[in-house]
Amino acid sequence: MKRFGYGLWSLLLAVLFIICWQFLSSFYRQQVIAQQVDFLEEKAAIFLNLSDNQPATLQQFADAYVQDSSSRITLLDKDGRIIYDTYDSSLKESRANRPEVQAVLKGSNLGQSLRKSDTLNEELLYVAIPVKEDGNLQQILRIAEPTAPFFAKSQTIQRSIFFVYLLFCLFVSFLTFHALRQRNRPVQTILPVLKKMISSPDQQAIIMQETPEHDDLYQTINQLSEQMSRTYQAYAASEQQLYGLLNELMIGVFIIDQDDRLLLLNPTMQEQLGIEALPQLPQPFTEVIHDTQLIQLIYHMNEQTPSLQEEIALSDDHPRVLDVTLRLFNENELLGISYDLTRVRQLEKMQKDFVGNVSHELKTPVTSLIGFTETLLDGALEDRETLVSFLKIIQKDAYRLENLIQEIILLSKDSHSFDYTAQEINLRALIEQIIRSYEPIAREKQLSFIINGPEELIFISKRELLQPILKNLIENAVNYSKSQGTIQVDYSYRAKQLQLSVRDQGIGIDREDQVRIFERFYRVDKARTRNSGGTGLGLAIVKDYTKLLGGTITVDSFPGAGSTFTITLPFETKKNSGPA
Repeated sequence: MKRFGYGLWSLLLAVLFIICWQFLSSFYRQQVIAQQVDFLEEKAAIFLNLSDNQPATLQQFADAYVQDSSSRITLLDKDGRIIYDTYDSSLKESRANRPEVQAVLKGSNLGQSLRKSDTLNEELLYVAIPVKEDGNLQQILRIAEPTAPFFAKSQTIQRSIFFVYLLFCLFVSFLTFHALRQRNRPVQTILPVLKKMISSPDQQAIIMQETPEHDDLYQTINQLSEQMSRTYQAYAASEQQLYGLLNELMIGVFIIDQDDRLLLLNPTMQEQLGIEALPQLPQPFTEVIHDTQLIQLIYHMNEQTPSLQEEIALSDDHPRVLDVTLRLFNENELLGISYDLTRVRQLEKMQKDFVGNVSHELKTPVTSLIGFTETLLDGALEDRETLVSFLKIIQKDAYRLENLIQEIILLSKDSHSFDYTAQEINLRALIEQIIRSYEPIAREKQLSFIINGPEELIFISKRELLQPILKNLIENAVNYSKSQGTIQVDYSYRAKQLQLSVRDQGIGIDREDQVRIFERFYRVDKARTRNSGGTGLGLAIVKDYTKLLGGTITVDSFPGAGSTFTITLPFETKKNSGPA
């Protein structure tokens, strides 16, 4: 009778073990598939965001991605016909009868299917998402990956789970039978160990053997604890790898749970938000994120609006433009992805401003030339005084137009496209040559020049770049100096660097203007600059060419007291040429 009871218990436990294992295996398989579905959905969403829903761009990303993976990416039209396929570009048939495509065609935001591919002759997981414009379905993006690789990766964990489960069942069986004989004594010993295994799975719990009769049970528990510890450590290592990947991404990523707590914030997102110190997580996201636009965007997310994408401008000391995409996942958790568009928008603005300024600057002298020419043709040719006056104005505007075009050409040159050759330059002779070209204007304004520096300093540099730098600095000093003023040019050589400064006693520059004077077409006094023949490009050329020579430029100025421009360049000289 006793043996019959033990046998019945053994049979019941065996049946229960098999049923539970079948359920656990099925549940684990479903979880692996669900995780892969989420991964493919997020991957598809990232492709759409990166390509801005443009088929050509999307195809480039898709072709580049599948080169190093076993993935298959298909783009279908709104009727389910293939537009292109990364596996076979010749495929044009309809895929409207596929379950994942049918789901999207019926209005779902996600379609999935697990089946054997007739084309690839292997089991694939298909995930399809809609590509919408103004809320209307335009295309369908489908990503498929073989199931064998990710099921193979999970076999190790599955075996570990089976082994742990087996040990647990053996332990439960042994504990059940042993409890029939010894009641609660082993349970009292094992229970604290089990609690520790649950509370601290990364640490191995050890049972100190009290009596030899329970030796096997305690060893089994110790082995179980060791296996659980190893399994947990393997999981922790995988999680650490994931966080390591997120830390290296150039894309900002954050996750907020359903209780509005910030769970994850990668370093890129931290930098984009201007957060100096890494916050302690989790905590309410409003304690970490302070930008009102981003907070409002997060609060707009709900089950009816599972995804949002918007470009926002952060309002802080260092303004940034971010392209933020929000998406609900994993039971109302919110995933945020942010791309920094600050530099892109700055370049767009610079391009727009440049085109506008060029158009305006070209239009002014051209309009003047046309106007005076038409006046002369209408009869003013007979008046010699008017003729001479108009011709002088026409000549002045023509020279201005010529200078503007030349300076635009200089700024548009790609330094890598021109092989400027370094040559020996007598610095003082070059400075004197440039000054002589401005003697007529200097005599008219009664200006005097002072040059301080070694007489025979031979400087190794690229003359095509150095000469425009000196010309523009001296020209600005002449144009903006007051009558009877002094222009001083100083240069010296120290510590393998050439330091050259041009100082005038002119009108000076306000502090708020000093940070912008090197911008293209920026003028401190537009009226005076235009009257002096300036284009607003001279200092931009100076800055660009100084940078090409590996140097820097600074300005020191005060309104009414004049300005001093100083450039510092790497110095190379002949062996027989010494320092200043």
